[in-house]
Amino acid sequence: MFRIEYPHLDMKKIADSGQIFRFNVYNDEYSLVAGDKLLFIKEDKNGYILSCSEFEFENFWMDYFDLRLDYSDFEKNIPADDLFLINAAEYSYGIRILNQDKWEMLISFIISQRKSIPAIKSSIEKLAKRYGKKIDMKVPDFIKNIDKNSEFFAFPTPKVLANASTDELNACSLGYRSPYIEATAKTVYRGDIDLEALSRLDDNELLAALMSLKGVGIKVANCVALFGYHRIAAFPIDVWIKRMIDEHYDGEFPLKLYDGYAGVIQQYIFYYGRESTKHSGKQP
Repeated sequence: MFRIEYPHLDMKKIADSGQIFRFNVYNDEYSLVAGDKLLFIKEDKNGYILSCSEFEFENFWMDYFDLRLDYSDFEKNIPADDLFLINAAEYSYGIRILNQDKWEMLISFIISQRKSIPAIKSSIEKLAKRYGKKIDMKVPDFIKNIDKNSEFFAFPTPKVLANASTDELNACSLGYRSPYIEATAKTVYRGDIDLEALSRLDDNELLAALMSLKGVGIKVANCVALFGYHRIAAFPIDVWIKRMIDEHYDGEFPLKLYDGYAGVIQQYIFYYGRESTKHSGKQP
């Protein structure tokens, strides 16, 4: 076990922020699967108790949670009269842009198209249970709200998904996305595209390379760039973001004010907009 306490870190908000689909909340406890790693978390006063060792935290989870980046200045350019964004940033305090696995983000956001977050999570769990390797780790004793018999599975590798048929993928509730995932997995597994090598591209080149993959349009490419490549200048526009921009900015958001970190602002808008809409009973 290892305890952490950092400013601008709220696990519940991150888990509900739409950037990750394998981060589950059980009151004040959490389970998180990242690639082939599994982490259990428990809230502890102003910090968190983690199931990992200090070594694993410093060598993986610290960067995963982006804890080396100071988030305190990201609100400095918000105009005083932009009350919506001031409220969004305050409400979303604690959200960070995770450094997630590029392959996992690519497949996850292909799946995400025209699906609600619960449906996305369900499909990804079906995919992991069917094709992923079981993670040999038990729920630790300090975790009380998660079933001790729970099983967790790593995200499937490109090789495994490349050899899956469309019909098999359909069994994971992927619908029209199945052939996209099959084709993309084959492309990655064959080495026709090197996801790690794409890290050397600039933002525009990265988006173009990602959109060369079947089933990847501009929105999915921006999501993968933001959440898989940590290109925090990326600004994905989905139904929630478009609605907020239409309602509060007459359809045109002032991106230039947040040059270089618009993706952080996007997360504030997404989380605040989705939560406030959810509580109001309105639909996107």
